[in-house]
Amino acid sequence: MPAEDAALLAYQGMWQAYAKAGLTADPQEPELAQHATDRALSTLQTGLTRLREDGNVIKGDYRSDPRVIATTPATTPSAVTVQDCMDTTRFLTYTAAGVLADDIPGGRRAVRATVIQNGGGWKVSSFGVQAVGTC
Repeated sequence: MPAEDAALLAYQGMWQAYAKAGLTADPQEPELAQHATDRALSTLQTGLTRLREDGNVIKGDYRSDPRVIATTPATTPSAVTVQDCMDTTRFLTYTAAGVLADDIPGGRRAVRATVIQNGGGWKVSSFGVQAVGTC
């Protein structure tokens, strides 16, 4: 499988695992570590821990349309940069009782991630999610 395709699958898998973990705010969801490592994994787990401590969960669906914008090195890449415009309009934080936890709206957010070859597979090593309205 080409590096670009493998990197996109890892990126998409990370967000799918995060959405699954968000339903119960489980920072130890095993699928997280299958798709993320290093700072990316730590960021996801820290966020889920904070959600759990606050008694909140994440519900709903997000929309994602990632694309590869760079590979390093250009031939036989070991790192791939992914750019996305994620729509979190219906991917929000709720209390355990099912009520919206805050009045922070979702929306379209720019996301950039670095996906690296890791132990024979590909994992997201870092990512940044920008504010609503950035794409």
